[in-house]
Amino acid sequence: MAKQPMIHQVYFWLHDEKNVKEFLNEAVPMLGKCPTVARFIAGVPADTEKREVVDHSYHVACTIFFDSLEDQLAYQKEPLHLEFIEKYSHMWKTVKVYDIAI
Repeated sequence: MAKQPMIHQVYFWLHDEKNVKEFLNEAVPMLGKCPTVARFIAGVPADTEKREVVDHSYHVACTIFFDSLEDQLAYQKEPLHLEFIEKYSHMWKTVKVYDIAI
């Protein structure tokens, strides 16, 4: 694998919109504590202009920066990441991931 920095963007659609605050403040921050994460940002859709090209349908998103593809691969096997999935996967109905090489 290349020593290529990357961005891992994750979008969550929850079963119940009432859980957004809990998911954003308690669940998703677990991902930012994984040791190979260089930088972590989480939030909800911005109240921007409604346009055909803008998707406001997700509930919570996070952007995770990695220094390399190897770090991202290690993150996938990281016990804290796996605990997050086990503990909170019941809360989401759909997850979409977009990985970007930088």
